Amino acid sequence: MPKSEVKIRLMKERDIRPLSEIYVRAYEIYSKWEHWNTEAAYKLLDYWMKRQPDLAFVAQYDKRIVGAFVAGIKPWWDGNHLVDGELVVDPNYQTRGIGKQLLRTVLEKAVKKYDAVVWEAVTFRETEFPLNWYKRLGFDEIRELTLIGGDVKNALKQLKK
Repeated sequence: MPKSEVKIRLMKERDIRPLSEIYVRAYEIYSKWEHWNTEAAYKLLDYWMKRQPDLAFVAQYDKRIVGAFVAGIKPWWDGNHLVDGELVVDPNYQTRGIGKQLLRTVLEKAVKKYDAVVWEAVTFRETEFPLNWYKRLGFDEIRELTLIGGDVKNALKQLKK
C-alpha cells in the first residue's frame, strides 16, 4: 500500500463509532484477558479525543477508517512524557505500514508541540505481536516497573480492615 493512499488526520467525533468496532476486533485477536465491546471502546476513544484532541489521530484508506492512535502528555521529572498510548489498526489492514505512520505522526506532534522526551505505553506479552514490533522500532520493556491493578471494591474492603 503506497503511503500516499493512507491519510492521517485528526480524529473527529464521527470516527469514534467505526474505530470502536476496529478496537473490538483487534482485541479479540491479540488479547486473552481484555474483552472489549463497542460501547466500552467508544467510551475510551471518546475520552481520549476529548482529553487530548491534538494527539488523537486516525488513518484513512480510500475514505475508510482503518486505525487510530490516541495519547496524552504528562509532565514528569525528566520532561514531558507521551503516556497511555492506544494504537489500533484494523486487523485486515495490518502489516501495511499504517501503524508506523500513525506512531510517527503522534510522536512528531508530541515532540514539536510538547517537547516530549519519552513514550510510555502498555502492551501484551502473551503474543509476539505487538511487543516485538515495538522493540524493532527501538522501544524497550521497562523491567524495573510492574503494572499493578485490581478490583477497587476489594481494595476498599482490605483498607477497612
